[in-house]
Amino acid sequence: MFCRWILPFFFAIFGSKQNSNFDDDVQLLNLNSRKVPPYDWVRNAVDKMPSRNLNEIESELGPFSRPRQSQERLALTKFLNMSPNEFWQKVMEATVIGSHAIETPHQTVGTVIETEREAEAEAETETETETDDQLVIQPPVEPSLTSVELPDQAMWDMCKQFKSCMLYCSLFPVGYKFDKDSLVQMWIAEGLIEAEENERMEDFGGLYFDYMSKWEYVVPAGFDHVGNQETYRVGEAMASILEKESLAPQYCRVEDSHLADLSILSMHLSLVCNYIDQNTFEALKRCTNLRTLLLLGHYGSSVKQVPHDLFLGLELLRVLDLSCTHLSQLPNSVGNLKSLQYIDVSETRLKRLPEVVDCLLNLQTLRLRGCLDLVGLPKNISKLVNLRHLDLDIARQLKSMPTGLGNLTNLQTLSTFLVGREDGCRIGELKNMNNLSGSLCIWRLENVLNKEEAKLAALSNKKYLNKLELRWGDLWDEKAEEEEEILECLRPHSGLKELQILFYKGSKLPSWISSPSFVNIASITLFKCTSCYFLPSIGELPSLKSLTLVEMNRVRDINRLFCRDETSQGYNAFPKLEKLTFDVMFNLEEWTGVENGDFPCLLQLTIKYCPKLISLPCLSLLRSLKYFEISHCPELSSFPEEGLPASLGFLMVRNCPSLKERCRTGEGEDWLKIAHVPSIWIDHQEIFLD
Repeated sequence: MFCRWILPFFFAIFGSKQNSNFDDDVQLLNLNSRKVPPYDWVRNAVDKMPSRNLNEIESELGPFSRPRQSQERLALTKFLNMSPNEFWQKVMEATVIGSHAIETPHQTVGTVIETEREAEAEAETETETETDDQLVIQPPVEPSLTSVELPDQAMWDMCKQFKSCMLYCSLFPVGYKFDKDSLVQMWIAEGLIEAEENERMEDFGGLYFDYMSKWEYVVPAGFDHVGNQETYRVGEAMASILEKESLAPQYCRVEDSHLADLSILSMHLSLVCNYIDQNTFEALKRCTNLRTLLLLGHYGSSVKQVPHDLFLGLELLRVLDLSCTHLSQLPNSVGNLKSLQYIDVSETRLKRLPEVVDCLLNLQTLRLRGCLDLVGLPKNISKLVNLRHLDLDIARQLKSMPTGLGNLTNLQTLSTFLVGREDGCRIGELKNMNNLSGSLCIWRLENVLNKEEAKLAALSNKKYLNKLELRWGDLWDEKAEEEEEILECLRPHSGLKELQILFYKGSKLPSWISSPSFVNIASITLFKCTSCYFLPSIGELPSLKSLTLVEMNRVRDINRLFCRDETSQGYNAFPKLEKLTFDVMFNLEEWTGVENGDFPCLLQLTIKYCPKLISLPCLSLLRSLKYFEISHCPELSSFPEEGLPASLGFLMVRNCPSLKERCRTGEGEDWLKIAHVPSIWIDHQEIFLD
């Protein structure tokens, strides 16, 4: 279990900015001195390390600090109970291995990724032993990377994994954008991440990435709105380390068709070229040791096709990235890549994948994001029993998903599941897919026959899901009673964080949506549930931060039952809610039922397109409110008698003629209710105080 815990401590000691004296001592070391730190420095540094208990460190480590088995807990406790000197000596033995002393967090990792050739050529042996009444530290002799023997081999295994993950990033050119999930999946495909039994490799890879991000080895590069995810690039800290490494021939990046840089011994290759000609493809065929091949199309690769025999000799290939090219088809020779574990053809012009894809039995990741011409998945995709990630975001174009998808029980990523009726997947295929994680949209729920079939989905067993979208077709009309029973049977796991229900035609929402057992749910969106007459009593949800209601056109009033049911009392409703939106509710006439202490954290309130709304609750009770927008509510004639909360910093009023008249500067009947607000906008004009 040591490898599971050492990485956070590894960084915490060498990278902490909380103790400036400790950092000053670290800076005294000369990176090029090739010396083991002397005893006096070690002891001074240890003395200055802040004392930390188990609970403090667990809170920093998050989910990784909660071992699932008692033996893991014992291992962690034993490690944390070491004396400072034992702890320091273990870390020293793991980090003084490339003959570099420690100077900064960046140089700490640089220590670990020192090449064997440099270590053997320049390593010196120096052992300093100092004795105290209670302390004896004997720093180890500086060994080569191949001969090192650590007290805990797991620590060294972790260091080697982290080193390999960093080196892999050398394939990306300066400024190239990538996302966290794809990089971690590449690491896993190349065998760079090892996890313990019953642990997810994605979790360990994610931990490595998070620490790279923390120490700016990878840095944010913007947000991908299409993929709804953060993007990153290699940071200067990592680039400076990788620049000093002799990476060829294992790692090779060829830019602008400089084929002279291409070695047939390369194992990991990226091509960053505006144009890839036949000569380049011929050169690739000779690289029979390739395990990674990346065509980085974001840099303008205009590849429209690849030779039909390109992959015949690349049998060792594990990672293949052809994304953002102009490819319209893959050659059948891709079926020869028996070792392939990762393939990305996102944002290409593919209409279909070749059926030989079902021969890739080791495939773990299939990325099809943004393939706008795609019309279907391989009919025998169920044979890919090792598939962990099926990244698909254009399900609207697919008529159905292949039957047998439920055989993919290792699947973790399945952004969309299309429910079929006469052909394709039935919802029962989800029954044993309990490793699904992240986000899942179940679409075309109108094809579910009855509540018995809905139960087969067993959504309550999908404990790794964070976000669930339950979606009916927007052009259908069925009996509301059946839909209510079906939705009632689609109760998700109580650990869910985000819920969306779209185009639901039932007259009432499920009872489970009000259950306070959903202790983690932070966001709920109800969109076009046009037959619902009442809103659910969801005020008891302890973690709800965002609530959005759109086109709930049958709702006439929002009352006390919205905050609390008839049997509940003695609590503040919506204790964590920060953002509340009512949008396009054509029949909503009044909102009441807000009591003192409700909505204690509400920051933003938006009410739009409610043409029949005539009254609001006592808004002055919303003591944390900062932003209030009300627009297209022509029947609303005034703000509540008690006025607006003193905390309000921004008020926007649009297309509310009666309200506008009452809010005239210095003269309107409601002016004194809003005069304290620093920023007031009425019909797109800012109101300035005299």
